Amino acid sequence: MSLNKPFITVASFLALGCNGLVITFMGVSLPSLQNHFEIGLEQAGTLMALFQAGFTVFTLFGGILADRLPREWIISAGSLALGAGALLLCIGPSYYFSLAAALAMGTGIGFILSGSNTLLVGLYPSHKGAILNIHHVFFGIGAIVGPALMGLLIVRGNHWQAGYIGAAFLLFLLVLVFSFSPHKAPVRTDGQPRGLGNFVKLLTQGRFKIILLVNFLTMGSQIVVMLFGTIFLVEAKHSSVAAASAALSIFSIGIVLGRMACSRLTLITGSTTIVLALLWLQSIVLFITWQGNAWLALAALAASGFTFSGTYPTLLAITSSLFPKRDGISLGVLSTMGGLGSILLCWLTGFVAGVSDIRTGFSMTMIACFLGLVIFQINYPALSRWEKQRQEAQS
Repeated sequence: MSLNKPFITVASFLALGCNGLVITFMGVSLPSLQNHFEIGLEQAGTLMALFQAGFTVFTLFGGILADRLPREWIISAGSLALGAGALLLCIGPSYYFSLAAALAMGTGIGFILSGSNTLLVGLYPSHKGAILNIHHVFFGIGAIVGPALMGLLIVRGNHWQAGYIGAAFLLFLLVLVFSFSPHKAPVRTDGQPRGLGNFVKLLTQGRFKIILLVNFLTMGSQIVVMLFGTIFLVEAKHSSVAAASAALSIFSIGIVLGRMACSRLTLITGSTTIVLALLWLQSIVLFITWQGNAWLALAALAASGFTFSGTYPTLLAITSSLFPKRDGISLGVLSTMGGLGSILLCWLTGFVAGVSDIRTGFSMTMIACFLGLVIFQINYPALSRWEKQRQEAQS
């Protein structure tokens, strides 16, 4: 019996969808968590920082393991850690248990991301851009369903625990699927240097450093928009909370639709061209958001979801093509850099907003996207030529 590729593909999609679901659960339920554990904003910030730290570290670690172990085992371990953390968050008797739960959840999200990305590019080597964009559509679907579901549970009696318990049940089913599937996708080995030598060799690649830096800036900017977009629209543009929330909902829908469109576009044009077009659109739309009046800023911020949509999965596809036999660690490093960008740009935005105002703080994400555009535009001719050579070699 051979590997059931469609079945394992759908299971991978669902695992990443759980990532989007649980991440948005954390944001929406944070006030309820504060009340449940009787903690202030500073302690809540520590909780979220551990959650993000687990994701950042174990995305890289999962990528390293993906070059050595079956990727299904890594996704299984991630599903187990995320599900167990979600349960512990509900039943833990104290704030300190919630810290352990947040770290476990971040660990699980990192493993699922690394394992599923590398599994799918291995299963679909000739359609990496298309499959990764479709894959990350499911993250967007989870991010749309999560706030609505958790908000409904909280409004209907503050039953926030039910959301985490339901997610844990689905994740434990995925543990069984990935652990006991009779055939695992093969892990390619090619005599490349392992461990620290492999990592150092990756970082000496000029093209890879460009991709890492662009992902650092753009992925960090996307998280800033998601976390600070509402307060920017309310305080700087004097929008209502309802209108700002609606704009962020449309932002998430734009991410899903944009990734579907980018998946189709990768079949007819180069991945580097798609990234360049998205970077131009990001810079223009964020400038309009920053400078426009209330309604124009609302519309532009909502539209920016489409501009951010395909950047990360398409950069993943480019990276996998750059290192086809070391895609585990290379994709892990790329995702980790995105996590570090999220941490740094969120901190920088908050710091600048604290010493000035939210309008000035929000400009940090606009500047970051513009820097990403400049870096990629300068290197676009060389990257485009390299991509065409790779496509000709494979045909």
